[in-house]
Amino acid sequence: MTNVGLAADALRGELDALARRSPGRWAFSVRESGRPVASVSGSVVMPAASTVKVALLALVLVDVAAGERSLDDPLPVPDRRAGGTGVLDLMPSVRALPLGEALELMIGVSDNTATNMVIDALDLDEAGRRIVALGASSTLLRRHLMDTDAARAGRDNVTTADDQALILDRLAGPDLLPQPWRRYALDVLGRQQFNDRIPAGVGPDVRCAHKTGELPGVRHDVGVLEFDGRSVVLAALGSELTDPVSQGAGTGPAGGVISTAADLVVAAVRSDGGGHGAGDEDGESMAERATNSGGERS
Repeated sequence: MTNVGLAADALRGELDALARRSPGRWAFSVRESGRPVASVSGSVVMPAASTVKVALLALVLVDVAAGERSLDDPLPVPDRRAGGTGVLDLMPSVRALPLGEALELMIGVSDNTATNMVIDALDLDEAGRRIVALGASSTLLRRHLMDTDAARAGRDNVTTADDQALILDRLAGPDLLPQPWRRYALDVLGRQQFNDRIPAGVGPDVRCAHKTGELPGVRHDVGVLEFDGRSVVLAALGSELTDPVSQGAGTGPAGGVISTAADLVVAAVRSDGGGHGAGDEDGESMAERATNSGGERS
């Protein structure tokens, strides 16, 4: 096995060890240039929390790129605000927003009311079908955000680390969106305001476009890491967290787990001796080099 295959294999081993020694239940998935690099419990289904908002962003931008929607389309703000995270609860005079601003609120401050507005624009059932059609077969959108009655009835939104990595890899890659809208998506994700998880584990030379997710006992972060001409996806999902902070508000010890995972990914990619990621004709991604060399892909 070449050094490249060993690098991918070693990354999986390091992420597996991190998952085993950390409290709660953890899943990690890493992709680059349309291919998997490493997966630890990547197919384990967990509550999606706000990570589902990445898929909603992708669906809207597919429609915008096709000319079926405009970022200027007005969306009505419902009288009944969703609660939880966000700012629209505090702004009762706001009765409508352009679609583009709703997307910014949905991602940047994880506004649940803005998210429900986007879900209504897409249609809940149709959005759920389209997310599965993206290839995220275990990601189920079954209710609006903060719909506690639906949640109590068992209609929860769920996902996996592999699905989250796939969605982000497609969003960052050339097959889903044309380049201007791909850049727009990453810029929106780059304006995320909650930065104590993945970004805390990487240096200032790594650009992180990401989305957190949080419920009692659940702490996630999923993102695209851009560095050294590469574009690498990390999905880190944590559940069954029992410490007081994780059961309430705040990141808690999960922040250390996720930031460590991010540091491991960047170090592994930089050690693999690969090329410069998607779009560089002279270089291969970590996943491509591992595959071409006969190395194991997890």
